[in-house]
Amino acid sequence: MLRELRIKNFAVIDEVALELGPGLNVLTGETGAGKSIILNALGLIAGSRVSSEVIRYNEDEASVEALFEEMPEPVRRMLGEAGYEVDEDLIIKRVVSRSGKNRIYLGGSLCPLNLLADIGPSIVRIYGQHEHHTLLKPETHISLLDAFGGMTGEADEIGEQFRALAAAAERLSRAREALNTRKKEKDLLTAQAEEIAGARLRPEEEEELRAKKNILAHAERLYQGCLEGEELLYEGDNALVSRLGRYGSKLRDLAHIDGGLQATVELLESALAQLQEANVQLRRYAERVHFDPGALEQLEDRIAEIHRLKRKYNASVEAILAIEAEAEAELKALDHSEEEIPALERAFEAARQAAWAAAVALSVKRQRAAKRFKKELEKEAKNLGMPDTVFEIHFLEPEQNEDDPPFVVGGKKLTEKGIDPVEFYFSPNRGEPPKPLAKIASGGELSRLMLAIKSLALTPGAVPTLLFDEVDAGIGGGVAEIVGKKLKQVAASHQILCVTHLPQIAALADSHYVVRKEVNKGRTLTRVDRLGPDEKVEEVARMLGGIKLTEKTRRHAEEMVRGK
Repeated sequence: MLRELRIKNFAVIDEVALELGPGLNVLTGETGAGKSIILNALGLIAGSRVSSEVIRYNEDEASVEALFEEMPEPVRRMLGEAGYEVDEDLIIKRVVSRSGKNRIYLGGSLCPLNLLADIGPSIVRIYGQHEHHTLLKPETHISLLDAFGGMTGEADEIGEQFRALAAAAERLSRAREALNTRKKEKDLLTAQAEEIAGARLRPEEEEELRAKKNILAHAERLYQGCLEGEELLYEGDNALVSRLGRYGSKLRDLAHIDGGLQATVELLESALAQLQEANVQLRRYAERVHFDPGALEQLEDRIAEIHRLKRKYNASVEAILAIEAEAEAELKALDHSEEEIPALERAFEAARQAAWAAAVALSVKRQRAAKRFKKELEKEAKNLGMPDTVFEIHFLEPEQNEDDPPFVVGGKKLTEKGIDPVEFYFSPNRGEPPKPLAKIASGGELSRLMLAIKSLALTPGAVPTLLFDEVDAGIGGGVAEIVGKKLKQVAASHQILCVTHLPQIAALADSHYVVRKEVNKGRTLTRVDRLGPDEKVEEVARMLGGIKLTEKTRRHAEEMVRGK
Protein backbone atom coordinates (compact mmCIF):
# COMPACT_ATOMS: atom_id res chain seq x y z
CA MET A 1 0.00 0.00 0.00
CA LEU A 2 1.19 3.53 -0.79
CA ARG A 3 1.66 5.28 2.54
CA GLU A 4 3.51 8.50 1.62
CA LEU A 5 4.12 10.41 -1.59
CA ARG A 6 6.50 13.37 -1.89
CA ILE A 7 6.75 15.41 -5.08
CA LYS A 8 9.20 18.25 -5.62
CA ASN A 9 9.70 20.65 -8.57
CA PHE A 10 7.40 18.57 -10.78
CA ALA A 11 5.49 20.65 -13.39
CA VAL A 12 3.66 23.37 -11.40
CA ILE A 13 4.18 21.54 -8.11
CA ASP A 14 6.76 23.21 -5.89
CA GLU A 15 6.69 20.69 -3.08
CA VAL A 16 3.86 18.40 -2.01
CA ALA A 17 3.69 15.65 0.61
CA LEU A 18 0.72 13.29 0.87
CA GLU A 19 0.07 10.79 3.63
CA LEU A 20 -2.33 8.30 2.12
CA GLY A 21 -4.51 5.80 3.90
CA PRO A 22 -6.16 2.49 3.06
CA GLY A 23 -9.44 2.27 1.19
CA LEU A 24 -10.74 5.05 -1.05
CA ASN A 25 -8.49 8.13 -1.33
CA VAL A 26 -10.07 10.95 -3.34
CA LEU A 27 -8.42 13.96 -4.99
CA THR A 28 -10.67 16.87 -5.86
CA GLY A 29 -10.15 20.46 -6.95
CA GLU A 30 -10.85 22.92 -9.70
CA THR A 31 -10.07 21.99 -13.28
CA GLY A 32 -6.41 22.70 -14.01
CA ALA A 33 -5.39 22.70 -10.35
CA GLY A 34 -2.94 19.84 -10.94
CA LYS A 35 -4.79 16.72 -9.83
CA SER A 36 -3.68 14.65 -12.80
CA ILE A 37 -0.11 15.91 -12.36
CA ILE A 38 0.01 14.02 -9.09
CA LEU A 39 -1.01 10.82 -10.85
CA ASN A 40 1.55 11.50 -13.58
CA ALA A 41 4.21 11.82 -10.89
CA LEU A 42 3.11 8.49 -9.48
CA GLY A 43 3.51 7.07 -12.97
CA LEU A 44 7.25 7.61 -12.56
CA ILE A 45 7.18 5.40 -9.50
CA ALA A 46 5.43 2.73 -11.58
CA GLY A 47 8.28 2.79 -14.13
CA SER A 48 7.03 5.24 -16.76
CA ARG A 49 9.58 7.00 -18.93
CA VAL A 50 10.08 10.71 -18.40
CA SER A 51 11.68 13.75 -20.02
CA SER A 52 13.21 16.88 -18.52
CA GLU A 53 10.10 18.83 -19.57
CA VAL A 54 8.42 17.81 -16.29
CA ILE A 55 10.97 19.80 -14.27
CA ARG A 56 9.57 22.98 -12.78
CA TYR A 57 10.71 26.17 -14.50
CA ASN A 58 14.04 27.53 -13.24
CA GLU A 59 14.84 24.31 -11.34
CA ASP A 60 17.56 21.80 -12.14
CA GLU A 61 15.90 18.66 -10.81
CA ALA A 62 12.50 17.18 -10.10
CA SER A 63 11.95 14.28 -7.73
CA VAL A 64 9.18 11.87 -6.78
CA GLU A 65 9.50 9.68 -3.70
CA ALA A 66 7.06 7.05 -2.47
CA LEU A 67 6.89 4.88 0.63
CA PHE A 68 5.09 1.55 0.27
CA GLU A 69 4.04 -0.68 3.15
CA GLU A 70 3.39 -4.42 3.11
CA MET A 71 4.93 -5.20 -0.27
CA PRO A 72 3.38 -8.14 -2.17
CA GLU A 73 5.39 -11.33 -1.93
CA PRO A 74 6.02 -11.58 -5.72
CA VAL A 75 7.58 -8.09 -5.65
CA ARG A 76 9.82 -8.96 -2.71
CA ARG A 77 10.87 -12.15 -4.48
CA MET A 78 11.63 -10.29 -7.72
CA LEU A 79 13.70 -7.69 -5.88
CA GLY A 80 15.51 -10.39 -3.91
CA GLU A 81 16.48 -12.15 -7.12
CA ALA A 82 17.83 -8.82 -8.40
CA GLY A 83 19.99 -8.44 -5.28
CA TYR A 84 17.91 -5.91 -3.30
CA GLU A 85 17.10 -6.49 0.34
CA VAL A 86 13.50 -5.48 1.02
CA ASP A 87 11.65 -5.63 4.33
CA GLU A 88 7.94 -4.97 4.68
CA ASP A 89 8.42 -1.34 3.59
CA LEU A 90 9.99 -0.04 0.38
CA ILE A 91 11.06 3.48 -0.61
CA ILE A 92 11.27 4.30 -4.32
CA LYS A 93 12.68 7.63 -5.49
CA ARG A 94 13.17 9.03 -8.98
CA VAL A 95 15.19 12.11 -9.75
CA VAL A 96 14.86 13.81 -13.14
CA SER A 97 17.72 16.15 -14.09
CA ARG A 98 18.05 18.71 -16.86
CA SER A 99 21.59 17.43 -17.38
CA GLY A 100 20.14 14.05 -18.38
CA LYS A 101 21.65 12.25 -15.39
CA ASN A 102 18.37 10.81 -14.15
CA ARG A 103 18.53 8.49 -11.16
CA ILE A 104 16.34 5.84 -9.58
CA TYR A 105 16.76 4.76 -5.97
CA LEU A 106 15.20 1.61 -4.60
CA GLY A 107 15.55 1.18 -0.85
CA GLY A 108 18.43 3.66 -0.95
CA SER A 109 20.34 1.81 -3.69
CA LEU A 110 20.56 2.80 -7.34
CA CYS A 111 18.18 0.85 -9.54
CA PRO A 112 17.88 0.42 -13.34
CA LEU A 113 14.70 1.59 -15.06
CA ASN A 114 13.91 -1.83 -16.49
CA LEU A 115 13.71 -3.34 -12.98
CA LEU A 116 11.39 -0.56 -11.81
CA ALA A 117 9.27 -1.06 -14.93
CA ASP A 118 9.04 -4.77 -14.06
CA ILE A 119 7.86 -4.29 -10.48
CA GLY A 120 5.91 -1.04 -10.99
CA PRO A 121 2.69 -2.59 -12.37
CA SER A 122 2.66 -4.98 -9.40
CA ILE A 123 2.56 -2.19 -6.81
CA VAL A 124 0.80 0.70 -8.61
CA ARG A 125 -1.56 0.51 -11.55
CA ILE A 126 -2.92 3.65 -13.17
CA TYR A 127 -6.24 3.76 -15.03
CA GLY A 128 -6.94 7.09 -16.66
CA GLN A 129 -9.08 8.28 -19.54
CA HIS A 130 -6.04 8.17 -21.76
CA GLU A 131 -4.11 5.40 -20.05
CA HIS A 132 -6.32 2.33 -20.24
CA HIS A 133 -3.44 0.17 -21.32
CA THR A 134 -5.03 -3.06 -20.22
CA LEU A 135 -8.26 -2.64 -22.16
CA LEU A 136 -6.67 -1.04 -25.21
CA LYS A 137 -4.35 -4.00 -25.76
CA PRO A 138 -6.33 -7.09 -26.85
CA GLU A 139 -3.43 -9.35 -25.93
CA THR A 140 -4.09 -8.57 -22.24
CA HIS A 141 -7.78 -9.48 -22.33
CA ILE A 142 -7.06 -13.16 -21.72
CA SER A 143 -5.45 -12.31 -18.36
CA LEU A 144 -8.58 -10.42 -17.28
CA LEU A 145 -10.74 -13.40 -18.24
CA ASP A 146 -8.44 -15.72 -16.28
CA ALA A 147 -8.57 -13.43 -13.27
CA PHE A 148 -12.39 -13.40 -13.39
CA GLY A 149 -12.56 -17.18 -13.65
CA GLY A 150 -9.93 -17.79 -10.95
CA MET A 151 -7.67 -19.44 -13.51
CA THR A 152 -4.57 -17.29 -13.11
CA GLY A 153 -2.61 -20.11 -11.46
CA GLU A 154 -3.47 -22.52 -14.27
CA ALA A 155 -2.54 -19.86 -16.85
CA ASP A 156 0.83 -19.43 -15.13
CA GLU A 157 1.39 -23.19 -15.33
CA ILE A 158 0.61 -23.06 -19.05
CA GLY A 159 3.25 -20.35 -19.37
CA GLU A 160 5.81 -22.54 -17.62
CA GLN A 161 4.93 -25.54 -19.77
CA PHE A 162 5.11 -23.42 -22.92
CA ARG A 163 8.56 -22.16 -21.95
CA ALA A 164 9.66 -25.75 -21.32
CA LEU A 165 8.25 -26.68 -24.75
CA ALA A 166 10.01 -23.75 -26.39
CA ALA A 167 13.28 -24.78 -24.73
CA ALA A 168 12.85 -28.37 -25.95
CA ALA A 169 12.10 -27.07 -29.45
CA GLU A 170 15.18 -24.86 -29.34
CA ARG A 171 17.41 -27.76 -28.27
CA LEU A 172 15.99 -29.94 -31.03
CA SER A 173 16.36 -27.16 -33.60
CA ARG A 174 19.98 -26.49 -32.63
CA ALA A 175 20.78 -30.21 -32.76
CA ARG A 176 19.21 -30.52 -36.20
CA GLU A 177 21.02 -27.46 -37.50
CA ALA A 178 24.30 -28.77 -36.13
CA LEU A 179 23.60 -32.16 -37.68
CA ASN A 180 22.80 -30.63 -41.06
CA THR A 181 25.94 -28.51 -40.92
CA ARG A 182 28.04 -31.51 -40.01
CA LYS A 183 26.42 -33.60 -42.72
CA LYS A 184 27.43 -30.99 -45.26
CA GLU A 185 30.95 -31.19 -43.90
CA LYS A 186 30.94 -34.97 -43.58
CA ASP A 187 32.31 -35.64 -47.07
CA LEU A 188 35.13 -33.17 -46.51
CA LEU A 189 35.89 -34.58 -43.07
CA THR A 190 35.79 -38.14 -44.38
CA ALA A 191 38.06 -37.26 -47.31
CA GLN A 192 40.51 -35.52 -44.99
CA ALA A 193 40.58 -38.37 -42.51
CA GLU A 194 40.96 -41.02 -45.22
CA GLU A 195 43.64 -39.10 -47.11
CA ILE A 196 45.74 -38.46 -44.04
CA ALA A 197 45.22 -41.96 -42.64
CA GLY A 198 46.12 -43.46 -46.04
CA ALA A 199 49.34 -41.47 -46.09
CA ARG A 200 50.44 -43.17 -42.82
CA LEU A 201 52.49 -40.22 -41.75
CA ARG A 202 54.94 -40.38 -38.86
CA PRO A 203 56.38 -37.29 -37.16
CA GLU A 204 60.07 -38.23 -37.80
CA GLU A 205 59.53 -39.93 -41.14
CA GLU A 206 60.64 -37.07 -43.37
CA GLU A 207 64.09 -36.86 -41.76
CA GLU A 208 64.47 -40.64 -42.00
CA LEU A 209 63.54 -40.58 -45.70
CA ARG A 210 66.03 -37.82 -46.41
CA ALA A 211 68.77 -39.86 -44.76
CA LYS A 212 67.88 -42.98 -46.78
CA LYS A 213 67.74 -40.94 -49.98
CA ASN A 214 71.20 -39.60 -49.31
CA ILE A 215 72.55 -43.13 -48.84
CA LEU A 216 70.92 -44.46 -52.00
CA ALA A 217 72.14 -41.49 -54.00
CA HIS A 218 75.76 -42.30 -52.96
CA ALA A 219 75.50 -46.09 -52.90
CA GLU A 220 78.25 -46.70 -55.51
CA ARG A 221 80.69 -44.44 -53.72
CA LEU A 222 79.94 -46.11 -50.39
CA TYR A 223 80.39 -49.58 -51.92
CA GLN A 224 83.72 -48.72 -53.49
CA GLY A 225 84.92 -47.13 -50.30
CA CYS A 226 84.14 -50.30 -48.36
CA LEU A 227 86.02 -52.47 -50.90
CA GLU A 228 88.99 -50.16 -50.67
CA GLY A 229 88.97 -50.53 -46.91
CA GLU A 230 88.86 -54.34 -47.14
CA GLU A 231 91.82 -54.25 -49.57
CA LEU A 232 93.80 -52.09 -47.20
CA LEU A 233 93.02 -54.03 -44.06
CA TYR A 234 92.84 -57.67 -45.14
CA GLU A 235 92.83 -58.59 -48.80
CA GLY A 236 95.94 -57.01 -50.32
CA ASP A 237 99.48 -58.34 -50.33
CA ASN A 238 100.50 -55.67 -47.90
CA ALA A 239 97.27 -55.76 -45.89
CA LEU A 240 97.60 -54.14 -42.51
CA VAL A 241 96.05 -57.04 -40.60
CA SER A 242 98.61 -59.54 -42.04
CA ARG A 243 101.58 -57.25 -41.47
CA LEU A 244 100.52 -56.37 -37.92
CA GLY A 245 99.93 -60.09 -37.22
CA ARG A 246 103.47 -60.93 -38.21
CA TYR A 247 104.93 -58.06 -36.21
CA GLY A 248 102.83 -59.04 -33.21
CA SER A 249 104.49 -62.46 -33.08
CA LYS A 250 107.90 -60.81 -33.11
CA LEU A 251 106.88 -58.37 -30.37
CA ARG A 252 105.64 -61.16 -28.12
CA ASP A 253 109.06 -62.82 -28.44
CA LEU A 254 110.71 -59.56 -27.43
CA ALA A 255 108.38 -59.28 -24.47
CA HIS A 256 109.66 -62.61 -23.22
CA ILE A 257 113.07 -60.98 -23.06
CA ASP A 258 111.78 -57.78 -21.44
CA GLY A 259 108.41 -57.87 -19.70
CA GLY A 260 108.18 -54.10 -20.01
CA LEU A 261 106.97 -54.62 -23.61
CA GLN A 262 103.97 -56.69 -22.50
CA ALA A 263 101.69 -53.65 -22.29
CA THR A 264 102.63 -52.71 -25.83
CA VAL A 265 101.86 -56.26 -26.98
CA GLU A 266 98.41 -55.97 -25.49
CA LEU A 267 97.77 -52.66 -27.22
CA LEU A 268 98.85 -54.08 -30.54
CA GLU A 269 96.67 -57.17 -30.10
CA SER A 270 93.71 -54.93 -29.22
CA ALA A 271 94.30 -52.76 -32.29
CA LEU A 272 94.60 -55.87 -34.44
CA ALA A 273 91.25 -57.17 -33.13
CA GLN A 274 89.56 -53.83 -33.84
CA LEU A 275 90.98 -53.76 -37.37
CA GLN A 276 89.68 -57.27 -37.97
CA GLU A 277 86.23 -56.22 -36.69
CA ALA A 278 86.32 -53.11 -38.89
CA ASN A 279 87.08 -55.30 -41.87
CA VAL A 280 84.10 -57.56 -41.03
CA GLN A 281 81.75 -54.55 -40.75
CA LEU A 282 83.02 -53.09 -44.03
CA ARG A 283 82.36 -56.42 -45.74
CA ARG A 284 78.86 -56.64 -44.32
CA TYR A 285 78.08 -53.04 -45.23
CA ALA A 286 79.35 -53.59 -48.76
CA GLU A 287 77.10 -56.63 -49.06
CA ARG A 288 74.06 -54.53 -48.05
CA VAL A 289 74.64 -51.35 -49.93
CA HIS A 290 74.01 -51.30 -53.60
CA PHE A 291 72.57 -48.79 -56.05
CA ASP A 292 68.84 -49.44 -56.72
CA PRO A 293 67.23 -46.82 -59.00
CA GLY A 294 63.74 -48.19 -58.14
CA ALA A 295 64.25 -47.78 -54.40
CA LEU A 296 65.53 -44.25 -54.88
CA GLU A 297 62.49 -43.38 -56.98
CA GLN A 298 60.16 -44.77 -54.31
CA LEU A 299 61.85 -42.64 -51.67
CA GLU A 300 61.59 -39.54 -53.82
CA ASP A 301 57.89 -40.28 -54.44
CA ARG A 302 57.27 -40.66 -50.71
CA ILE A 303 59.01 -37.39 -49.91
CA ALA A 304 57.03 -35.67 -52.68
CA GLU A 305 53.76 -37.03 -51.18
CA ILE A 306 54.66 -35.63 -47.76
CA HIS A 307 55.50 -32.26 -49.32
CA ARG A 308 52.18 -32.26 -51.17
CA LEU A 309 50.22 -32.83 -47.98
CA LYS A 310 52.20 -30.16 -46.15
CA ARG A 311 51.41 -27.65 -48.92
CA LYS A 312 47.73 -28.66 -49.09
CA TYR A 313 47.11 -28.26 -45.36
CA ASN A 314 49.71 -25.54 -44.94
CA ALA A 315 50.95 -27.38 -41.88
CA SER A 316 53.71 -29.56 -40.53
CA VAL A 317 53.40 -33.35 -40.36
CA GLU A 318 52.50 -33.09 -36.66
CA ALA A 319 49.77 -30.52 -37.43
CA ILE A 320 48.42 -32.67 -40.28
CA LEU A 321 48.12 -35.60 -37.88
CA ALA A 322 46.22 -33.28 -35.48
CA ILE A 323 43.84 -32.38 -38.34
CA GLU A 324 43.21 -36.07 -38.90
CA ALA A 325 42.42 -36.59 -35.19
CA GLU A 326 40.05 -33.61 -35.20
CA ALA A 327 38.26 -34.83 -38.33
CA GLU A 328 37.80 -38.28 -36.81
CA ALA A 329 36.48 -36.71 -33.58
CA GLU A 330 33.97 -34.62 -35.52
CA LEU A 331 32.83 -37.67 -37.46
CA LYS A 332 32.25 -39.48 -34.16
CA ALA A 333 30.36 -36.43 -32.87
CA LEU A 334 28.24 -36.53 -36.00
CA ASP A 335 27.35 -40.13 -35.27
CA HIS A 336 26.51 -39.10 -31.69
CA SER A 337 24.33 -36.23 -32.94
CA GLU A 338 22.41 -38.59 -35.16
CA GLU A 339 21.78 -40.79 -32.13
CA GLU A 340 20.79 -37.74 -30.02
CA ILE A 341 18.08 -36.46 -32.39
CA PRO A 342 15.49 -39.18 -31.63
CA ALA A 343 15.86 -38.58 -27.88
CA LEU A 344 15.38 -34.83 -28.35
CA GLU A 345 12.38 -35.47 -30.60
CA ARG A 346 10.81 -37.63 -27.90
CA ALA A 347 11.46 -34.95 -25.25
CA PHE A 348 9.93 -32.27 -27.47
CA GLU A 349 6.86 -34.36 -28.23
CA ALA A 350 6.36 -35.14 -24.54
CA ALA A 351 6.60 -31.43 -23.69
CA ARG A 352 4.17 -30.55 -26.49
CA GLN A 353 1.62 -33.14 -25.42
CA ALA A 354 1.80 -32.00 -21.78
CA ALA A 355 1.41 -28.32 -22.71
CA TRP A 356 -1.33 -29.11 -25.19
CA ALA A 357 -3.35 -31.20 -22.74
CA ALA A 358 -3.14 -28.47 -20.11
CA ALA A 359 -4.05 -25.78 -22.67
CA VAL A 360 -7.09 -27.73 -23.87
CA ALA A 361 -8.30 -28.24 -20.29
CA LEU A 362 -7.86 -24.53 -19.56
CA SER A 363 -9.62 -23.62 -22.82
CA VAL A 364 -12.74 -25.49 -21.72
CA LYS A 365 -12.78 -23.54 -18.45
CA ARG A 366 -12.25 -20.27 -20.30
CA GLN A 367 -15.19 -20.92 -22.61
CA ARG A 368 -17.44 -21.47 -19.59
CA ALA A 369 -16.04 -18.47 -17.72
CA ALA A 370 -16.54 -16.24 -20.78
CA LYS A 371 -20.31 -16.84 -20.68
CA ARG A 372 -20.51 -15.88 -17.02
CA PHE A 373 -18.17 -12.91 -17.55
CA LYS A 374 -20.44 -11.57 -20.31
CA LYS A 375 -23.56 -11.70 -18.15
CA GLU A 376 -21.99 -10.23 -15.04
CA LEU A 377 -20.13 -7.47 -16.89
CA GLU A 378 -23.26 -6.37 -18.76
CA LYS A 379 -25.03 -6.23 -15.41
CA GLU A 380 -22.22 -4.15 -13.89
CA ALA A 381 -22.18 -1.84 -16.93
CA LYS A 382 -25.89 -1.19 -16.61
CA ASN A 383 -25.36 -0.28 -12.96
CA LEU A 384 -22.61 2.12 -14.06
CA GLY A 385 -24.86 4.08 -16.39
CA MET A 386 -24.51 2.07 -19.60
CA PRO A 387 -27.87 0.24 -19.72
CA ASP A 388 -27.68 -0.81 -23.37
CA THR A 389 -24.21 -2.33 -23.14
CA VAL A 390 -23.55 -5.53 -25.04
CA PHE A 391 -20.29 -7.21 -24.05
CA GLU A 392 -18.84 -10.25 -25.79
CA ILE A 393 -15.65 -12.26 -25.58
CA HIS A 394 -14.54 -13.48 -28.99
CA PHE A 395 -12.24 -16.48 -29.23
CA LEU A 396 -10.18 -15.64 -32.30
CA GLU A 397 -8.46 -17.73 -34.91
CA PRO A 398 -4.72 -17.63 -34.29
CA GLU A 399 -2.40 -15.84 -36.66
CA GLN A 400 0.20 -18.20 -38.03
CA ASN A 401 3.48 -17.90 -39.83
CA GLU A 402 6.13 -20.24 -41.14
CA ASP A 403 7.74 -20.51 -37.70
CA ASP A 404 4.56 -21.75 -36.02
CA PRO A 405 4.03 -25.40 -37.12
CA PRO A 406 5.83 -27.04 -34.14
CA PHE A 407 3.33 -25.30 -31.83
CA VAL A 408 0.20 -25.78 -33.92
CA VAL A 409 -2.12 -28.74 -33.40
CA GLY A 410 -5.46 -29.11 -35.13
CA GLY A 411 -5.28 -25.56 -36.45
CA LYS A 412 -4.82 -24.12 -32.95
CA LYS A 413 -1.65 -22.23 -32.13
CA LEU A 414 -0.17 -22.89 -28.71
CA THR A 415 1.36 -19.85 -26.98
CA GLU A 416 2.49 -19.11 -23.45
CA LYS A 417 -1.12 -18.07 -22.73
CA GLY A 418 -2.62 -21.28 -24.09
CA ILE A 419 -4.66 -21.79 -27.27
CA ASP A 420 -7.23 -19.04 -26.76
CA PRO A 421 -6.46 -15.65 -28.31
CA VAL A 422 -9.41 -13.57 -27.13
CA GLU A 423 -10.62 -10.01 -27.63
CA PHE A 424 -13.33 -8.07 -25.86
CA TYR A 425 -16.11 -6.74 -28.10
CA PHE A 426 -18.40 -3.94 -26.97
CA SER A 427 -21.48 -2.03 -28.06
CA PRO A 428 -22.78 0.85 -25.89
CA ASN A 429 -25.84 1.51 -28.06
CA ARG A 430 -28.95 -0.57 -28.59
CA GLY A 431 -29.18 -2.10 -32.05
CA GLU A 432 -25.47 -1.62 -32.82
CA PRO A 433 -23.39 -4.78 -33.28
CA PRO A 434 -20.47 -5.24 -30.90
CA LYS A 435 -17.08 -4.19 -32.24
CA PRO A 436 -13.55 -4.48 -30.83
CA LEU A 437 -13.51 -2.64 -27.53
CA ALA A 438 -10.18 -0.95 -28.19
CA LYS A 439 -11.55 0.68 -31.35
CA ILE A 440 -14.89 2.16 -30.33
CA ALA A 441 -15.06 2.77 -26.57
CA SER A 442 -14.81 6.40 -25.44
CA GLY A 443 -12.64 7.50 -22.55
CA GLY A 444 -15.54 7.64 -20.10
CA GLU A 445 -16.84 4.26 -21.23
CA LEU A 446 -13.38 2.77 -20.89
CA SER A 447 -13.08 4.16 -17.38
CA ARG A 448 -16.35 2.62 -16.27
CA LEU A 449 -15.72 -0.64 -18.07
CA MET A 450 -12.33 -0.86 -16.42
CA LEU A 451 -13.95 -0.26 -13.06
CA ALA A 452 -16.56 -2.95 -13.76
CA ILE A 453 -13.94 -5.43 -14.95
CA LYS A 454 -11.70 -4.74 -11.99
CA SER A 455 -14.54 -5.20 -9.54
CA LEU A 456 -15.13 -8.62 -11.10
CA ALA A 457 -11.62 -9.72 -11.93
CA LEU A 458 -9.22 -8.18 -9.44
CA THR A 459 -7.64 -10.61 -7.01
CA PRO A 460 -7.48 -9.04 -3.55
CA GLY A 461 -3.95 -7.86 -2.85
CA ALA A 462 -2.62 -8.74 -6.33
CA VAL A 463 -1.91 -5.05 -7.05
CA PRO A 464 -2.22 -3.16 -3.76
CA THR A 465 -2.71 0.37 -5.15
CA LEU A 466 -5.00 1.37 -8.03
CA LEU A 467 -5.16 4.89 -9.46
CA PHE A 468 -8.27 6.05 -11.34
CA ASP A 469 -8.01 9.35 -13.21
CA GLU A 470 -11.51 10.85 -13.73
CA VAL A 471 -13.33 7.52 -13.81
CA ASP A 472 -16.50 9.61 -13.57
CA ALA A 473 -16.08 11.27 -16.97
CA GLY A 474 -19.42 11.73 -18.73
CA ILE A 475 -21.68 10.57 -15.91
CA GLY A 476 -23.66 12.17 -13.12
CA GLY A 477 -26.67 11.81 -10.85
CA GLY A 478 -27.61 8.34 -9.74
CA VAL A 479 -25.01 6.72 -11.99
CA ALA A 480 -22.30 8.72 -10.24
CA GLU A 481 -23.47 7.35 -6.91
CA ILE A 482 -23.36 3.81 -8.32
CA VAL A 483 -19.81 4.40 -9.62
CA GLY A 484 -18.81 5.71 -6.21
CA LYS A 485 -20.20 2.65 -4.48
CA LYS A 486 -18.40 0.43 -6.97
CA LEU A 487 -15.13 2.22 -6.20
CA LYS A 488 -15.88 1.76 -2.52
CA GLN A 489 -16.46 -1.93 -3.13
CA VAL A 490 -13.11 -2.34 -4.91
CA ALA A 491 -11.44 -0.27 -2.16
CA ALA A 492 -12.41 -2.95 0.36
CA SER A 493 -9.53 -5.09 -0.97
CA HIS A 494 -7.30 -2.45 -2.65
CA GLN A 495 -6.03 0.99 -1.89
CA ILE A 496 -7.59 3.37 -4.43
CA LEU A 497 -6.47 6.86 -5.33
CA CYS A 498 -9.15 8.52 -7.45
CA VAL A 499 -9.34 11.91 -9.17
CA THR A 500 -12.97 12.98 -9.41
CA HIS A 501 -15.23 15.97 -10.08
CA LEU A 502 -18.34 14.30 -8.67
CA PRO A 503 -19.55 14.98 -5.12
CA GLN A 504 -21.30 11.60 -5.05
CA ILE A 505 -17.88 9.90 -5.29
CA ALA A 506 -15.99 12.37 -3.10
CA ALA A 507 -18.54 11.91 -0.30
CA LEU A 508 -17.62 8.21 -0.07
CA ALA A 509 -13.89 8.82 0.41
CA ASP A 510 -12.06 7.32 3.36
CA SER A 511 -9.43 10.05 2.88
CA HIS A 512 -10.14 13.26 0.98
CA TYR A 513 -7.50 15.58 -0.48
CA VAL A 514 -8.11 18.87 -2.23
CA VAL A 515 -5.73 20.20 -4.85
CA ARG A 516 -5.47 23.97 -5.14
CA LYS A 517 -3.55 26.23 -7.47
CA GLU A 518 -2.25 29.51 -6.06
CA VAL A 519 0.28 32.25 -6.82
CA ASN A 520 3.15 32.91 -4.44
CA LYS A 521 5.80 35.57 -5.14
CA GLY A 522 4.78 35.74 -8.75
CA ARG A 523 4.99 31.95 -9.28
CA THR A 524 2.08 29.57 -9.77
CA LEU A 525 2.21 26.46 -7.62
CA THR A 526 -0.03 23.56 -6.62
CA ARG A 527 -0.83 22.70 -3.02
CA VAL A 528 -2.48 19.53 -1.70
CA ASP A 529 -4.27 19.47 1.67
CA ARG A 530 -5.85 16.56 3.49
CA LEU A 531 -9.31 17.52 4.65
CA GLY A 532 -10.78 17.02 8.06
CA PRO A 533 -14.47 16.03 8.51
CA ASP A 534 -15.80 19.60 8.40
CA GLU A 535 -13.50 20.61 5.56
CA LYS A 536 -14.65 17.57 3.61
CA VAL A 537 -18.27 18.68 3.95
CA GLU A 538 -17.30 22.15 2.68
CA GLU A 539 -15.50 20.68 -0.33
CA VAL A 540 -18.42 18.39 -1.22
CA ALA A 541 -20.75 21.38 -0.87
CA ARG A 542 -18.53 23.36 -3.24
CA MET A 543 -18.69 20.49 -5.73
CA LEU A 544 -22.47 20.48 -5.38
CA GLY A 545 -23.20 24.19 -5.48
CA GLY A 546 -20.27 25.96 -7.10
CA ILE A 547 -18.79 29.22 -5.81
CA LYS A 548 -21.85 30.47 -3.86
CA LEU A 549 -22.77 28.00 -1.14
CA THR A 550 -26.14 27.99 0.60
CA GLU A 551 -27.02 26.42 3.89
CA LYS A 552 -29.19 23.95 2.01
CA THR A 553 -26.20 22.91 -0.09
CA ARG A 554 -24.11 22.42 3.05
CA ARG A 555 -26.81 20.28 4.67
CA HIS A 556 -27.03 18.20 1.51
CA ALA A 557 -23.26 17.77 1.50
CA GLU A 558 -23.25 16.79 5.16
CA GLU A 559 -25.96 14.20 4.53
CA MET A 560 -23.94 12.74 1.70
CA VAL A 561 -20.73 12.59 3.76
CA ARG A 562 -22.27 11.36 7.00
CA GLY A 563 -24.52 8.89 5.22
CA LYS A 564 -21.74 7.06 3.40
